[in-house]
Amino acid sequence: MERNAFAFAAGLFVLAFGFGILAASRWLAGPEAVSRPYLVVTESSVAGLSPFSKVYFRGVEVGQVTDINFATDSSRDIVIRIELERPVPVTVNTYAVLKSQGLTGLAFIELLDDGPPDAPALRTSETAPARIVMRPSLLESFQAVGQGIAEQIQRLVGNINKLLTPENSARLVRVVENIESLTGHLDALALASQPAIARLEPLVRSSEDAFDQASLTLKTVDDAMTILGARLDQAEALIGKSEALVGQSHRTLNELGAQVNDRVLPELENTLRAVNAAAQRIEQLTRSLERNPPALLRGQSTSRPGPGERGH
Repeated sequence: MERNAFAFAAGLFVLAFGFGILAASRWLAGPEAVSRPYLVVTESSVAGLSPFSKVYFRGVEVGQVTDINFATDSSRDIVIRIELERPVPVTVNTYAVLKSQGLTGLAFIELLDDGPPDAPALRTSETAPARIVMRPSLLESFQAVGQGIAEQIQRLVGNINKLLTPENSARLVRVVENIESLTGHLDALALASQPAIARLEPLVRSSEDAFDQASLTLKTVDDAMTILGARLDQAEALIGKSEALVGQSHRTLNELGAQVNDRVLPELENTLRAVNAAAQRIEQLTRSLERNPPALLRGQSTSRPGPGERGH
């Protein structure tokens, strides 16, 4: 009986200890995280990527890869299912990039977002996971550019090979020979033209002197034109003053003529009338003296005229 009781107690202890370990592990694990599924679609190679590969969002680990398959349609796309275990702001502008971990060759997925912060969230569910497009990484872009450069170099080498055929090589040799011959003729022409060039140099110098002289002459003419312009301005000012004097003289003559008409002519007319009257009187006196000279001494006779005399 004692042995059965000890075995029963040991069994109870093992069960209680096991339940304690399970409770402690669940408590340490914390609350169960709710994962969100997404489908990453790409046309490029996913070498190095496998299930349980890590998924990062801007450098922070947020989940893992759960499945990699080909698309069921004829698009030849590769569909990668990922599970995000942490709350991540995945929007309609979020995209994926495949990156590798150093020298190991293992790949991982990094989610990036270059859209505005207020972009709408990308809704997903277990039955209809949302799709995220994978863009080429920097290494793939360099590979594409390098491949294009390699193709261009290959075409260039092919064109050079076509150019350097035996016939074209012979033509190039003839062209080089012709260029050498032309160079020799040019050297001979340069030697022959040296005397003419030596004669041309004094002419050039004389032309330069003539040009300098012409420049001085033009400068002198310019100075003379400037002085003449100043003189013309002075003459124009004098003409303006002369016109003013002529106008003033005309006004003075008009005023003088008006004064002569208003004052001098009437007085002169009166004077002429007085002179005319005096002349008539003198003429009468002269006639009177001719008829009666003694009247000059005796004066005018006041006796009545006799018979036959004027006035009788």
